[in-house]
Amino acid sequence: MDPVDVFFSYSHKDEKYRDKLATHLSMLQNQGVIRSWHDRKIGAGEEWAKAIDDNLQAADIILLLISADFLASRYCYEIEMKQAMARHEAGEATVIPIILRPVDWSGAPFGKLQAFPKNAKVVTKWSPQDEAFVDIAQGIRQAAEDMAEVVAKRNHPPQSPYVFQIRSAKAKGGSRPAAEFDPNEDFHVVLPDEGRCKSEIHKPGALIRIKSPNNMGKTVLMNRVLEYGSGLGWRVASLNLEQTNRKFFDDIDLFMQWFCASVGRQLGVRVNVRELWDDIFGANDNCTDYFENYLLKDDRSPIVLAIDNFDRVFAYPDIETDFCGLLRGWHERSKSHSEWEQLRLVIVHSQEPLAQRDINQSPFNVGMPVELQEFTPDQVADLVGRHGLGWSEAETQQLIELVGGHPYLVRTALAKVASGDLTLGELLETAPTEAGIFSGHLLGHLRTLEDYPELGAAMRLVLRSRDPVRLKSEESFRL
Repeated sequence: MDPVDVFFSYSHKDEKYRDKLATHLSMLQNQGVIRSWHDRKIGAGEEWAKAIDDNLQAADIILLLISADFLASRYCYEIEMKQAMARHEAGEATVIPIILRPVDWSGAPFGKLQAFPKNAKVVTKWSPQDEAFVDIAQGIRQAAEDMAEVVAKRNHPPQSPYVFQIRSAKAKGGSRPAAEFDPNEDFHVVLPDEGRCKSEIHKPGALIRIKSPNNMGKTVLMNRVLEYGSGLGWRVASLNLEQTNRKFFDDIDLFMQWFCASVGRQLGVRVNVRELWDDIFGANDNCTDYFENYLLKDDRSPIVLAIDNFDRVFAYPDIETDFCGLLRGWHERSKSHSEWEQLRLVIVHSQEPLAQRDINQSPFNVGMPVELQEFTPDQVADLVGRHGLGWSEAETQQLIELVGGHPYLVRTALAKVASGDLTLGELLETAPTEAGIFSGHLLGHLRTLEDYPELGAAMRLVLRSRDPVRLKSEESFRL
């Protein structure tokens, strides 16, 4: 039988409990009973709001990890929980509330459901807590077995959030015939930065820093550079730090061992990194020795190593200091050591560290910076045409006035209109609301402000003031 798909709905402030529960569900995963998903598994290049929605809609069991932070999160409560309950009531999925921390949840829509652990005793009240997670795992096993026959009869075709159907010329009033498109190819906007990156990557010891806000196309550009390098016969590897298990950020040696092993595995090098680690030397020295002895020796083809969502290390000062110093050191090393000329680094990030502890140990003031910009009006108009939409200049301008040239918002809007799901008028009317197609994107920003109350307070101060306001430097930087 097919495994049952399990979705974790949780507040990021409860991530450690989600990790603990996932560990206790490992046996169910290993036995093929379940297949779990949470937002830390969003892959490189995926639109996170779409990924969450797609997996929530495909889930057979939805776990609501209940705490005060979950109930206070508008995204968790208004989006994920309400969609989960709608699917539960329609008989499409089973919702299981899991009470993590003390909170008044009486009267909540999920209050009528069987909650875990046993007797809805909150996890943090158990001693030891492992007993609570065992009880939860047993309940999930029973629910999964009950769902197994239903899942076996279900057909789960892979649904790409990027693929859609263009209506016929008659239906759309245009000249383009019905066809299926993949915007990664058909709607790819070639930016000048792409040519710059491909040229730069040829330089020995190159370091490229791709920066922009979320959903602006950083990962797409990174992947284009990797594809280009692979086409040249070079070795390529990519890491997404947003997907990395949190436990690796607790210890610099563990983090560097994971880093070496992950890169080595993608390049076909299988050695036991732990056995090579020498405790006498620091993590950076051990990591450098691994690259020199196993990846860069013998003067083989260049390596293009891309690190996506680099921002995550900024939340871990010890990791940030050593890891940034390591990458900067490797870049400098390429100027005097021929074997290090083979390594070409691509760092992808949305922001830079708040405080540069030592600018001489930072990779953010060397190499080639690339800061992605929004689409120009001409590029938006070109995409309108490629979607088969016969819009006038005024209609295209209406879209630009709504979303500017933000790549994700522009492409999402055009895809929905081209598929016939929305008219331009409906898009303009509903887009700023929770019923609109951008609700996930907007509520994602709201969730960030809720998760960090000091940022929320700073944002309210800015929005409510007609005059310039002075914020604390950290709040200003993070906003």
